[in-house]
Amino acid sequence: MANQSTFVSTVLTPAKQTEIRKEFEANGFVKIDQAFTGGHLSQIQKEVDQMIDRSIKSGRQLEAHWRGEWRENVDVEGDKQARSVLSIHNIQYHSACLAQLMFHPNLVDPAAAAIGTTDLQLSNTLMHAKPPKIGAAFPMHQDYDYAPHNLDTLIAVTLYLDDSEVENGCLCIYPGSHKQGYIEKHVHKGSHYLPMNEYPIDQATPVPMKAGDLLIFSYLTVHGSTPNTSDQWRRMLLFSLRSPLDNRKSEPEGSVGQGLIVRGVHPNPVPKPKESY
Repeated sequence: MANQSTFVSTVLTPAKQTEIRKEFEANGFVKIDQAFTGGHLSQIQKEVDQMIDRSIKSGRQLEAHWRGEWRENVDVEGDKQARSVLSIHNIQYHSACLAQLMFHPNLVDPAAAAIGTTDLQLSNTLMHAKPPKIGAAFPMHQDYDYAPHNLDTLIAVTLYLDDSEVENGCLCIYPGSHKQGYIEKHVHKGSHYLPMNEYPIDQATPVPMKAGDLLIFSYLTVHGSTPNTSDQWRRMLLFSLRSPLDNRKSEPEGSVGQGLIVRGVHPNPVPKPKESY
């Protein structure tokens, strides 16, 4: 199997970096077409399928469908409570190929351009997969509740491994919603989400993706996703990254891997409280 270093990296010109930054600032998200292609993309897809297969065979619990009354408001046939989303956290501990992605220029360079930094630090990683026909929707929400930060630089860098349309659960976004800051209206019953009557998913902007595309968005950007009613999987990898000068308002127990520098250096040589580098 070829090493990822044999695959070509894309060099972002200063003009392209500025374009990414401006679009991210205006809309709270930016799409990077075909960041990964060909043999490298095929290798990543294979590694993810094998990771899912190993996890299921070992008896690992992968179900991550959010609980809550909101499920009954999703327009799908059959048992609305039985729909599914598979999730695996800390993918870098499952596969060297997937761990190497955290440092790949085609992923970290546009991420750094989006938030206007040269250095990037890891917060967490995960894999999401919506199975064919029964893939669950996600109501509109901000990711802020997962990990409130002091400087609000936290972003999600999502790599799509399947073509994604409304029919198989693509992300839907309220462009520019990040400018509102954290929205206090979130409901916290079984999960966290915005009131569906005020933030309906059918009024959000669908963001169709091709396998190999990146979608980068702020943790303050209001987003959700449609159910997968198609015959196709919707698999994606998510890398939560931030400026090393930012930090969580409260550190979780057992935050394994958090703090790893994935691009550049740590600009502050003196550790902050609770940091150990």
